Amino acid sequence: MAPTMDLNAYGFTTEVRVRLSETDAVGIVFFGSFAAYMDVGRMDYLEHQGLSKLDGRVRDLIPGAVVRSELEFRSPARYNEVLLIHVRLAHLGRTSYTFHFLMTNKRSRAVVAVGQLSLVWLDDLFQPTPIPEAFRAAILAFEGPFIARP
Repeated sequence: MAPTMDLNAYGFTTEVRVRLSETDAVGIVFFGSFAAYMDVGRMDYLEHQGLSKLDGRVRDLIPGAVVRSELEFRSPARYNEVLLIHVRLAHLGRTSYTFHFLMTNKRSRAVVAVGQLSLVWLDDLFQPTPIPEAFRAAILAFEGPFIARP
């Protein structure tokens, strides 16, 4: 399922200001920087939900491992521009979940990029394991009935 362009579908927004080190030789945001922007959006979303640390273990600060990343560029972003990162958790499976991102220019409102990250929850041996109920309940309470489930 591709990320939607409908801003109303995204219940959480955070922002980043483009730093010079994130741009290429012609002053446009380097494509690799967008992966970091999606990660900022993901972690801010989890922090907002109180899910950045479930049981106090260090590995629960970053629940799950990224197994897939997709990004589509729509318009350039430049040094010192502020980007809004709109985030939703679009799919919640048994052991995996997928974030969707819509990144827009704060001033012009132009869509800069759309992307998604899929993660798998891991146990202490780094094997896929069911997503904890506390995580699942918090996501379902925030995202409501619009989230895709198995």
